[in-house]
Amino acid sequence: MFARAPALSVIAAVVFSWGSPQVSANPGPLVEVVTVESSLVRDELVTFGSLRPDESVMIRPEIAGRIAQLHFREGQRIEAGALLVSLDDSIARAELAQARANLNLAEKNFQRAQMLFKRGASNAQALDEANAEQQAARASLALSQARLDKTRILAPYDGVLGLRAVSPGDYLSEGQDIVNLEVLDPLKVDFRIPQKAVSQIRLKQTIEISLDAYPGERFSGEIFAINPRLDEAGRSQAIRAHIGNSEGRLSPGQFVRVSVILAERPDALVIPEEAVMPVGERLLVNLVVDGKVELREVTLGKRLNGKVEVVSGLQGGETLISAGWQKVRAGSPVRIKAVERAL
Repeated sequence: MFARAPALSVIAAVVFSWGSPQVSANPGPLVEVVTVESSLVRDELVTFGSLRPDESVMIRPEIAGRIAQLHFREGQRIEAGALLVSLDDSIARAELAQARANLNLAEKNFQRAQMLFKRGASNAQALDEANAEQQAARASLALSQARLDKTRILAPYDGVLGLRAVSPGDYLSEGQDIVNLEVLDPLKVDFRIPQKAVSQIRLKQTIEISLDAYPGERFSGEIFAINPRLDEAGRSQAIRAHIGNSEGRLSPGQFVRVSVILAERPDALVIPEEAVMPVGERLLVNLVVDGKVELREVTLGKRLNGKVEVVSGLQGGETLISAGWQKVRAGSPVRIKAVERAL
């Protein structure tokens, strides 16, 4: 009874006769093959950088005062214009009321001065002085209103708050730290490139970053700013890119590996590196054509992880011996162990 032959193997023909069975000549060594296919190949410039918030500000008061109420929680996401801190505004409101009363009096004095001037009972100087007092009272009212407005500290833009450095009831001096506000989507990626690579960088160029927190994963971004001046100490150029962070998985301050995509070839031919046979200065591969070995000279390009790009010599779709080519020679028959698809 005959055992089942493996898939894609060449079965020796068995000839039956009145005598003992006879087996045909050796059909050739067993080899592994892959089909040559196209794949995306990129030329990348690899460097390192850091993540930064798109915008970052420390919330500080413009006037001194006691904190009446805090309107936020630490780590809270807020919108632009949201009320963060209310300072005690009792003095500011009293000053505003006084300024309004002074303006009311100044306006009435100016109206009387106008009436007297029209009747000829007053001169132009008295009219000008009354007008000046009215303008000064209006300016004083605007100043008092501005001071009252500054007792309410608002968020300058959408973002996420950090950790507060004050408590309700604290007396704040001008410019004292209250809490930091960060814009986390998008994030900025700051990195540097060596002088020799400056000519390869341009605006809107794609970058990809990777970091230890997410092994095997890449995040895509785009260059939006290039420092026109190189650092004299390190002869490097500062580059800044934007990267989306809508899911909030990335954080400012993280150290990242940056890959600048210089060129992309979506239909490049890629074969296993171990399939290449060096012969002197020539590089050859072994193809299987009609069950026999055919040598083909190739020119290689970028090397990848266990793979290599073929620039010329192959068209795609060929059957390539990936393992066992050391046992074959041009024109000899072979048996195929398995057919795999190249990545």
